[in-house]
Amino acid sequence: MAHVTQAVGEQSAVKAYGYRWVVLAVWMFVNILMQALWICYSPVSSQAAQVWGVSEFWVGFLAMSFMYVYVVMSLPASWVIEKYGFSFAVAVSGVVMGVAALIKGVFALNYTVVLSCQIAMAIVQPLMVNSGTKFAAKWFPIQERATVVGIGSLGPFIGQAFGLMATPFMVNAYGFAPTFLFYGVASALSAVLFIIFSRENPPTPAGYEERIAMTAGLKLVLTKLDFYLLSLAFFVVFAIWQGVPTWIEGITRVRGLTTTEAGTAGGVLMIAGVVGALLIPALSDRLRKRKAVLITALLLSLPGVLGLTFLNGFALVLLSSIWLGIFLVGAIPLVMQYAVEVCYPAPEPASSGILMIASQASVVAITIMGWDYDKTGSFTSSLLVITALLLLSALALFKMKESTFIQQETVPAIAIVDESAPAD
Repeated sequence: MAHVTQAVGEQSAVKAYGYRWVVLAVWMFVNILMQALWICYSPVSSQAAQVWGVSEFWVGFLAMSFMYVYVVMSLPASWVIEKYGFSFAVAVSGVVMGVAALIKGVFALNYTVVLSCQIAMAIVQPLMVNSGTKFAAKWFPIQERATVVGIGSLGPFIGQAFGLMATPFMVNAYGFAPTFLFYGVASALSAVLFIIFSRENPPTPAGYEERIAMTAGLKLVLTKLDFYLLSLAFFVVFAIWQGVPTWIEGITRVRGLTTTEAGTAGGVLMIAGVVGALLIPALSDRLRKRKAVLITALLLSLPGVLGLTFLNGFALVLLSSIWLGIFLVGAIPLVMQYAVEVCYPAPEPASSGILMIASQASVVAITIMGWDYDKTGSFTSSLLVITALLLLSALALFKMKESTFIQQETVPAIAIVDESAPAD
């Protein structure tokens, strides 16, 4: 039986259908596998280098290739999402991912084939990543969206945690090739489930905000100073969030950790990010404040980066990873939703697409980290530079304006409709 909570001053109800959680679940599942496939070679980089006869830099390039390709493909992917819908876009991405992952599993000992398949997945990854805010806008009312973007972002965090923590154990237990064949089968399954259960639209809209056309939206986004400040913060956050897992074995080796412990430290970073992605956006929704919550989260991330830079021993590295994950990774979905609101009435894919280009451009910083490590044998100087950039980006956000979208005194009433039948 449906129940309705009527907001003051509102006459019409906005329905939020129970099936939205089914669509969210299958969307998260394909994201989990995509992110696991992105990072799964990093915790076994030294072993993979021996198997393929390449340097550890080229093992790291398997992860970095996703970021390089993303810079080129993000805007086209956003256009596809806006033109054909998030369900179609994610289905295409999932099918390519599943096929490429199976090929990688069969030819796991051939670096050229593995790299080719990684690039194929990298090309379609933006279709999946950029769809989050569009999905949230179609299925969830405004006062739930930062929270649901946070919940949806758990998929990538869980996927990276699994790829970092499980891969060393599976490789040791079952061997190199069987481990990556398992990833291929699981990826194909996730794509099938998404195609079966996903739906583009609920029976009735979850909100009534009017959006302008994609081209006009892109132009509007590029006129917003606040968006540039958010993009700077996103660049630095992703340099840390993706740089640490990419080079996790090298970063933690000098801190006294084994390969398995390095994978665990990287996985714990993502698991803590799950906690942060649930708590920080939800706190922002509850307080109806974006700016203060985001700045606080970024400033509180600083001790975590410094801990990974200077602290020795497995326990202290784990504590640093947990701290960093909660505040840094937890800020990511909040930045994405904040950008959507700052850039209104631009379509969600316009703001998220350009924002994600800024995030993936951080691959330049991550590549420099790898080059510096090849020359010096340490990531200390790179991590110190990134820490300074994180501080500067957090301070720059003080120039932003608070989101007026989330501070509206009245919000549409919500009717929770528990329907078992899929939406249109």
